[in-house]
Amino acid sequence: MLKKLVNEAFCTLRITTTGPLLVKSGHASVSGPDMTPVLTWRNGKQEVFLPGSSLKGVVRSHLEKIVCSLKPRVVCYPFEGNEDRQADVDQRQQYYRDSCGGMFNQYGKRSEDNRRRLEERTDLVYAASCPICRLFGSTGFIGRLAISDAYLASDELKEQRDGVGIDRLTGGASHGAKFELEVVSTGVAFETDIHLRNFEIWQLGMLFVVLQDMQDELIHIGSGRSRGLGKVTATIKEQGSEARPGGFVTSIIRQSEEPAQQLWGLGRWLHDKSYGTWADDYLELKQSGERSNRGIRTRRIFQGEALTSLREAAVDQFIERMRAWPEDLAREFAPAGRR
Repeated sequence: MLKKLVNEAFCTLRITTTGPLLVKSGHASVSGPDMTPVLTWRNGKQEVFLPGSSLKGVVRSHLEKIVCSLKPRVVCYPFEGNEDRQADVDQRQQYYRDSCGGMFNQYGKRSEDNRRRLEERTDLVYAASCPICRLFGSTGFIGRLAISDAYLASDELKEQRDGVGIDRLTGGASHGAKFELEVVSTGVAFETDIHLRNFEIWQLGMLFVVLQDMQDELIHIGSGRSRGLGKVTATIKEQGSEARPGGFVTSIIRQSEEPAQQLWGLGRWLHDKSYGTWADDYLELKQSGERSNRGIRTRRIFQGEALTSLREAAVDQFIERMRAWPEDLAREFAPAGRR
């Protein structure tokens, strides 16, 4: 998948709990609370953290719903075949297309030539993938979005909460159904790094949609979300260092052709519609952001009004691309009966 680097984007996201939060540890507890937060060893001690895999899963799931709302049968259903009832299959087929990873696996099993073609023509694999798999990856190729573990950026505060099962007949507590939770308290901050490489402009918009919804407390993280756990808010950190500046940062290789008042996506860099991209994959910038050279890269830093303008333009293009997403991109790899 693209043996060269054409563009990158990154930011540091500060996530603050606005309610109790629990990302459960997989270890059984012999004594104490029945459910405890996942811990890591850092700064010479054990402390709570938010695994990057958990954050990425929440982000992917949320974006699948967003894209399905814009246009059904654009996003694939990655767990195809796990449905227990025909009703589940019918509902899935109404909103989702077949799994990208499953489609490529089946195509590769049909012949040795097909298997080699999947390995050699990653441009066709990317082009045939749904928007979510293009960003997060599938069994056909690696994703281009990386979310690191979120580590503590404030004091660690935890508390214990009691839970109880309700007897459906009496309406009171059911005997023996009491359990204890140890949760992260309200007001605890974590920071994670988000890195996106070789992006299309609509993928920036997709990312900004999630960041806005997190800021608006519309995305919950961890276990017990139906019980009110997992409420968070998030903002892009605007203070940083020389090596890792604050705000939303994009970068390209120095002395590239990108004009100062434009931001190019992958399609504009390729300019031949390969990889299923658009040749007009760029934004005209109202505010171009602070531009500087560092090493081999030219960076732009978007903060304040420049970041707001970039976010609005990228989100607009995301909505436009999703609603106009071609329905026949995967036809070449689909089984004969589903083309």
